[in-house]
This record gives sequence, C-alpha cells and structure tokens, in this order.
Amino acid sequence: MDPEVSARDADPAARGVDGAPADLERLTRAFSAFTTATARLEREYGRLEQRVAVLTAELEEKNRLLAESVARERALEAEALRQSRLAAMGEMAAMLAHEVRNPLGAMELFTGLLLQDLREHPEPLRLARMVAAGIADLNHLVTNLLEYTRTRQAATGGVDVAAVVEDVLRWTQDLRDAAGVRLERELPAAGVRAEADAALLRPVLSNLIRNAVQAMADGGTLTLRVQGDADAVRLEVADTGPGVAPGDEERIFRPFYSTKTKGTGLGLAVARELVRAMGGDIGVASRAGTGAAFWVRLRPAADTDEGRG
Repeated sequence: MDPEVSARDADPAARGVDGAPADLERLTRAFSAFTTATARLEREYGRLEQRVAVLTAELEEKNRLLAESVARERALEAEALRQSRLAAMGEMAAMLAHEVRNPLGAMELFTGLLLQDLREHPEPLRLARMVAAGIADLNHLVTNLLEYTRTRQAATGGVDVAAVVEDVLRWTQDLRDAAGVRLERELPAAGVRAEADAALLRPVLSNLIRNAVQAMADGGTLTLRVQGDADAVRLEVADTGPGVAPGDEERIFRPFYSTKTKGTGLGLAVARELVRAMGGDIGVASRAGTGAAFWVRLRPAADTDEGRG
C-alpha cells in the first residue's frame, strides 16, 4: 500500500478538502431544486388565492342575490296582502257609500231649503251654512269613494272645456267664498273642444279646485286657464298656496296619500284615473312656497260639431 494514500485516507481533514467541490455541487443542485420547487409552490399558492377570491366573490354575490330574492318575495307577499285588504276595504267602502248617498242627498236638499228660509236671520244662517258645508264635504268624500272603486269607461266626444269649467265654478262658488279665495279666469273667447267625457271631466275639475282651495287656508288666488292647439288641449288649475314639496309630485296622486290633515287622499287619485280613462294625462308644476299648478292635457276634438258639454 502506498504510504501517502494510507495517510490521506486516515486523515479526515485531508479527505474533506479533496471532496469539497463535489459536495458543494450537490448542495447547489439541491438548493436550486428547492428554490424551483418553492417558486412553483408560491405560484400555485397565488393561483389558489386568486381562485379562492373568485369563489368567495361568487358566493357573496349569490348570497346577495338570494337575500334580495327573499326580500322581494317578502315584499310581494306584503303587497299582495295589502292589495287584498285594500280590495276588501274598497268593496266595503263602496257599499257604505251607496247606503250613505241617498240620505246625504236628502240632507243636502233640505239644507238648501233651510238656507233660503233663513236669509233674513244672519246668525242662524251662518250656522246653517256651516252645516251645509259639512254635508258638501261628506258628499264629496262619498263621491270620491264611489268614483275610485268604480271602473269607468269614458264616452269621449267633442267637449267644450271652457263651458265645463264654468259649470264647475258655479258649483264650487260657496266653497271658494267660504275660504276667501279670489278667482281669475284665463279662458279663450272661442270655445276650445277636447276629446273628453263631460261627466268625467267635471269631477276632475271639482277635485282640482277643491284641492287648490284647501291649499290656501288663509285665502289666495285661484286661477283657471284653458289653452288649445292642434296637438293638445291643456287645462290648468293654479293656486297661491304653499306648493308641493320636492319629491311629492308623484306621490300626491297615490290613493290615500295626503299632506293635509283633512281629507282621505283620494281626490287626486280619482282625478288621475278619470283623466287616464279619457286618454289624457295629468301632472303638477310647483315650487315650494310659490303655489302649485295642476294641469290636465287632453286630445283636441276630432270634429267641430256641437258635442256633449
């Protein structure tokens, strides 16, 4: 045996120096493999995180949609129950209104006779007028209940709108006088005819005038305008009251919605239904504190013959 080889084999330090390059190479390869595996794991982990985020977002979206669906279902159930109750109330109200209407008519007739007999007695006449006003309000309420629960088919034809306005102004004179409301008319000299039903247009105007008068608790000016051209006939009832609050322009036409302490909130709802039955439209233009102007737009009459007015 070679003495030098035996000495090198017996000396660990000598073996380490000569084997170091091979060990270092193996460690380098192992570290490189570890680094590659770590990078691959990091990429896989990133992809998993992204996938988890997508799945989480999808789950949250599905939960949101499910919650909205449940909320809609509950809202629909509540609305169906509300509509069912309203339908039952409507039937009952219509029945009661029919029963009340006849005695109301008799009371109104006899009160009118009483007012004539008391013309020479100021104090009893004042009290009788208060009774007559109360009966008129109750009759108006009953009429609105009946109109709202009734399905109306308009018998449209050429109607002189200004003539209908004059009729309704005569009927509502006592109401305006009691409230201290001044009247202004802006009616065309020549009649303006619209495709309408006078029997439906009258309660529309009556409701709008009563609504305007009630809006002017301390008196004011009621203005009625009628305008017509080849495209439309426009009727306007304007007051100098507090106006309609922003955001309420549509809500005030809903049944039973009212901003006044007095009334049922049916007047404007009835007016809209009747106007739509005639193929027209209704709305309001208002600025809070400057009054409101309710307008009705109807189709111009197709002929010039004398129609129902």
